[in-house]
Amino acid sequence: MSQYIYTPVIKTRDAELKAFANLKQNIKNSILPIFELTKSRKTKNIPDGDIHKRMVEIKKIAGENPFILDLSTNEKYLNPQIETLLSPNNGFYEWVYFINSYSHLNIIPMIHIYDDEDFSDIEAFVSSPHLRGRDFAVRLPYDEQNINEFIDPIIRNLENSNLYVIIDVGQISSNLNEIEASIKERIIEIKSCRYNKIKIIVTATSFPKLVGSYGENKGEFPISEEILYQKLKKEFDIIYGDYGSINIEQVEIKGGTFIPRIDISLSDKFFYERYRRHEGSYARCAKNIVKNIKYIPIQSWADEEIILASVDAPSGISPSFWIAVRMNYFMTKRVMMRRSDEL
Repeated sequence: MSQYIYTPVIKTRDAELKAFANLKQNIKNSILPIFELTKSRKTKNIPDGDIHKRMVEIKKIAGENPFILDLSTNEKYLNPQIETLLSPNNGFYEWVYFINSYSHLNIIPMIHIYDDEDFSDIEAFVSSPHLRGRDFAVRLPYDEQNINEFIDPIIRNLENSNLYVIIDVGQISSNLNEIEASIKERIIEIKSCRYNKIKIIVTATSFPKLVGSYGENKGEFPISEEILYQKLKKEFDIIYGDYGSINIEQVEIKGGTFIPRIDISLSDKFFYERYRRHEGSYARCAKNIVKNIKYIPIQSWADEEIILASVDAPSGISPSFWIAVRMNYFMTKRVMMRRSDEL
């Protein structure tokens, strides 16, 4: 059994990195994160943002622990640097060079797949002497038919490396039973490959785009990715993955329009408190959270921040800060749950 029991997809944005950075070390040690590289904040001198700034941040928070490094393809987070790294030319030469320039980090590179019958650049990437000895990862849609057409050219060129195959659901928007059936087909296909160092990860998120529809001041909604995993693990040995409680189709928050909210993850659902600034804001949310019998402190950084807010001394009052708090509690909770699964 791998020591890594949880694989969250984490964009290298400020809130998501803050959430991961503030995880306790014993929690981090059980996580194999997928860092999805995004441009840094724009500045006057760097109008396109700089991905190397994000790599410096990753180094600080990952330390010596391994992580899967991917590239964001979302137009909001792209810049010319990322576009260059995504080019398949000469066996993904620029991506190889970039990974090699950070050889002091424990990077598991993502293999980028294009819908093309020519896999020569992928084979050249995997067999590059500059990447020899590394493990690899590949991310494929859960509804991709004939998934082994993409995996076979990879494993033909592996010597003795682990290959993390990520079956990615993305944002759960259809019937969970249909998704489950499709993932089972993919897992069975992957297991038919004659390579015994494949590790399967299933990633998904169901965090809603808009929470208010579940209740104006308080409400609950399911964590469908957890429900999906509980079904799949009865039949297959897979690693649980998610997006750390982030909705993929995020709403851009305009000043004055966001209603302060604190979200707490239970085993298979969230509950939240939500009050406008003139109604008590984060302090009132936190006071109600700590009085709620559903809330159980789990010795996380998030708990410390909720306690501070409950005594009218919040460390932050921006939406991004409380997204980080939500993620931190959520990821800590997932690790604790996966450890319980193994008992």
